[in-house]
Amino acid sequence: MKMLNSKWREAMLGATVIVAFACSPGCGGSGSQGSGSQGSGDPALVGTWVGTVADGSATSPDPTLWTFTVTSTGADVKMGTFAAYNGTYVADPSSNPKSITITITESAIPAYVGQASNGIYKIEGNTLTFAANKPGTTSRPTDFIPTPDGVTLVFTLTKQ
Repeated sequence: MKMLNSKWREAMLGATVIVAFACSPGCGGSGSQGSGSQGSGDPALVGTWVGTVADGSATSPDPTLWTFTVTSTGADVKMGTFAAYNGTYVADPSSNPKSITITITESAIPAYVGQASNGIYKIEGNTLTFAANKPGTTSRPTDFIPTPDGVTLVFTLTKQ
């Protein structure tokens, strides 16, 4: 059972990086997009978001809370009290669905450092929904449905 939980945690951490996103007001228009040193994109993402994740399996642990603290340069992502990721990003709020690519700068999983993770998101009121692919996966999700293999996870978060 510990091995299963450990593997699940690694899979969950792998996909979480895509939520390391955001941009504070004013950074989207004149920032250095794609430089890897700063966020770029949607000011609506800035803040603290808390919620859960669905991974598409019938046996995934629940209800671990995830916290995403988003700034103008990236995000700090925690699974419960465990520090999962930090990263930089480029978000495109004009795409349909809105898209984001995160580059992991720090991770509890060393192999993910420097890897990119692609995702999509939507904001409805105070609810943020993200679909995230595992770091190193070159494709981007096209919908908000988690995959049973753990490649795509879906997070439902509420702004605090």
